[in-house]
Amino acid sequence: MESYLITFKPDSENPERGWPIKELQRLVKLYKNGKLPEEDWRFQTRNNVVIGSRVFLLQQGKKGPAIIGYGKIIGLPYEASGTWFTRVRFENIVDSTSQALATKDELENIENSQNSWRAQASGIKLPTAIADELEQLVIGRNPKNINAPANPDWTRDELIVALDFYLGHNTHTPSKKSPEIEKLSKTIRQLSAKLFPAELHSNTFRNVNGVYMKLMNFRRFDPQYQSEGKTGLRGGAYLEEEVWNEFSIDPTHCRRVADAIKKSISSPNDDSTSSEIAVEYGIEEAPEGRLLTRIHITRERNRKLIASKLRQVMNKQGKLECEVCKFNFEKHYGSRGSGFLECHHIKPVASLEDGDKTHLDDLALLCSNCHRVIHRTKPWLSIEELRKLFKP
Repeated sequence: MESYLITFKPDSENPERGWPIKELQRLVKLYKNGKLPEEDWRFQTRNNVVIGSRVFLLQQGKKGPAIIGYGKIIGLPYEASGTWFTRVRFENIVDSTSQALATKDELENIENSQNSWRAQASGIKLPTAIADELEQLVIGRNPKNINAPANPDWTRDELIVALDFYLGHNTHTPSKKSPEIEKLSKTIRQLSAKLFPAELHSNTFRNVNGVYMKLMNFRRFDPQYQSEGKTGLRGGAYLEEEVWNEFSIDPTHCRRVADAIKKSISSPNDDSTSSEIAVEYGIEEAPEGRLLTRIHITRERNRKLIASKLRQVMNKQGKLECEVCKFNFEKHYGSRGSGFLECHHIKPVASLEDGDKTHLDDLALLCSNCHRVIHRTKPWLSIEELRKLFKP
């Protein structure tokens, strides 16, 4: 069965050729009352059109691209006043001011489809592959509320897990409906539950379509994919490129970090207040992401560990001073500075897993200034790197 794309833009955006939104709402009302609404639609293709062919209604303009209806051709193309039309019977149609059957993100997720959504004419024939994807996406599916809050942007944590999957399958990415993609989507949703409040989790939150599209976004950075004369999806965020540049050059490290993130998902001890502490003290999120940064901060602020580390160093050296700049709080502030230094966890963030014990040798004692400088930008500095920067 052939499939065609019919289009419209509201007359509020295109007064000369636009379609009144009230006419769309009239058809929607008929559909909700149990009738299959019919309408004559501009149709560029005139030859070899078969009655019964599938049509998809694409809204363009500010609220598009979005599929807001589908149906079948019930009459052959005819000419009126120099314009060609064909009659369409809609099997489903929604009010585009509030709903869509397929959203912009979902349409852009369909590979090699971008030119279709920018079509300048209504009634063009769709390539079979794109039509098949659209059928799976909208036929018999519930409409989506387009006025609901948008899903939050992807975090480093999520992108690292997705990139690890991509690097492990870049020679042959599994299909969108594969068990592997479904499992990845489930993992990222579980991770997102640790990163975002529940009220931000919509029905489309990190679903299979969104996760698969993110994998396709990585292709535009992949030289192996580009060597085949392909470009991948053009859309995407800057953070995707940043994560690609940092982690794709070392897939083993990417896998190690992704595994650490995934192991931390099930931890019941994650301290979300660590994110507030990070903002308050100007601590830059580690390259390994928000969740492992939380674990790092939680370890550094464990009061029992700090007290034990201070006792260990005092018993061994007889004084407490910053391991980088040698600042001694008691020397400069007297009794008010006695016993004061901050702890810095020196183990790589990717090696931190909830449930592991932190040994005192994993901690370094730093003054507040040196500690802030280590965390001020990413990548975080090591103790040795900070010592090289410090000028007495």
